[in-house]
Amino acid sequence: MDHKKLYIKTTLILAVFTIVEVMISYIDMPRLHQIGLLLGFAVSKIVLVAYVYMHLYYESHTLRKLLFIPIPLVVFFLVALAYDAQFNWIIQ
Repeated sequence: MDHKKLYIKTTLILAVFTIVEVMISYIDMPRLHQIGLLLGFAVSKIVLVAYVYMHLYYESHTLRKLLFIPIPLVVFFLVALAYDAQFNWIIQ
């Protein structure tokens, strides 16, 4: 795929994700569900940006896997710490 087309496609996907994130913030749902959805979209955007703009699109599968292993680990530790901390404002 041509670089220009790839960047335009990536920009459009990021714009759609951002619009969905803003829409989620206005939906009446429990705060914990909103935070989970927003974190999911944020991680998806981070992975997409790293994949395209760091040119991981052209790297081997092994290198891509090695670079994305820390992302689920960070999410896991953040969730584990959130249960340990006193975040009463999240659940309200």
